Amino acid sequence: MSPDEIRAAAEGWLAQYPAAAAALAVLALALAALIADWLARRVIAAAVRRRLQSSASGPFATALLESRVLLRFARLAPALVLFFGVRVLDPYQEVGWTRALGVLAFAWVVLAAIAGGVAVLKAAGLYLQSTPGSHARLPLKGYAQAVSLVLYIVAGLVIVAHAGGVSVWLLLSSLGALTAVLLLVFRDTLLSVLASIQISVNDVVRIGDWVEMPSHNVDGDVVDIALHTVTVRNWDKTLSTIPTQDFITGSFRNWRGMSEDGARRIKRSVYIDMASVRFLEEEEIERFSKFKLLEDYIPDKHRELNEYNTRIGAESPAVNLRRLTNVGTFRAYLFNYITNHPKVHSGRTTLVRQLQSGPDGLPIEIYCFAATTDWQAYEDLQSDLFDHILAVAPEFGLNVFQRASGRDLRETARPVVT
Repeated sequence: MSPDEIRAAAEGWLAQYPAAAAALAVLALALAALIADWLARRVIAAAVRRRLQSSASGPFATALLESRVLLRFARLAPALVLFFGVRVLDPYQEVGWTRALGVLAFAWVVLAAIAGGVAVLKAAGLYLQSTPGSHARLPLKGYAQAVSLVLYIVAGLVIVAHAGGVSVWLLLSSLGALTAVLLLVFRDTLLSVLASIQISVNDVVRIGDWVEMPSHNVDGDVVDIALHTVTVRNWDKTLSTIPTQDFITGSFRNWRGMSEDGARRIKRSVYIDMASVRFLEEEEIERFSKFKLLEDYIPDKHRELNEYNTRIGAESPAVNLRRLTNVGTFRAYLFNYITNHPKVHSGRTTLVRQLQSGPDGLPIEIYCFAATTDWQAYEDLQSDLFDHILAVAPEFGLNVFQRASGRDLRETARPVVT
């Protein structure tokens, strides 16, 4: 048989059995799509991937590989084969099965293209994160998720418009009545997008910041800023996720200022038993004047008090005189001790002050700044300062207050043996 006769016989058989013809067409398209998928993924994408892995293109190539951009775009190949294959079989898509297969192929093409675009966004984010300082200020992941969401919404509208045979713009105009419903459905997403923009513009929080949010029991470092959530690794190594808008509508503490300043505040009190507060005797004044940290304070203060007493004509008894006290001298000693400490920041405020007395005694507050933000060094300095304060207080005749323990009560109640 000649080729024309074979073709005529085939056309006659296909016309006689349309279902078989449709099945063969579908199988041919499926086979062509499988071949295109194999060529795109196993041959072309694999070759490009090997090229990127062996090249010295740096972080950009790494970002492309980690985001799987090549594989995402490779899925376009079988989708395009099906889309154009259906159009070749039935240009006007008047047959039911070609119409349905055409819609599915079009949806596949659109979704594959969007997936490739999202992968490109992810690759761009990974590349920017590898650039020093760029990811700390901008929530790149949140922006990428917002753009991806918009792309998928647009893709859905395009697919629906194609399936219904209407214009995309006509479909968008018909959605006006559903605006309220859409706003209700995507309320959290819209709030998160707005919050991410505010966080970026106002520089509210960055990756690496130490934040403290008591309302969510959060205290740790920010490790991720996404569209809907901010992830914080707490100091106990647990992870907490906080809605992004809570960083705009709620209150939290960001310790970034302390880290950038290079100094960390110390604000603690030691409580003095008020029964041990008294005036200094002359021999004590003489002894304290030999203390290196008081060698200027004692003469200056003694001169000031003598001038005052002479001016007002104050004489005995002692109640009429201004005199040195052990707690005032103690405060002066502590101030000089702290300001001369090599690990205390000399450019920040330093105070040693009395607070309101209460049932626990007289609080002497130490207010200064450590010349470091390292946690361990800060705690070591704070402990060293108060180790010295507690140990030196008895030198001034002062007792550090503490509540009575069970042992103290037992000692008090012990009978006296005569």
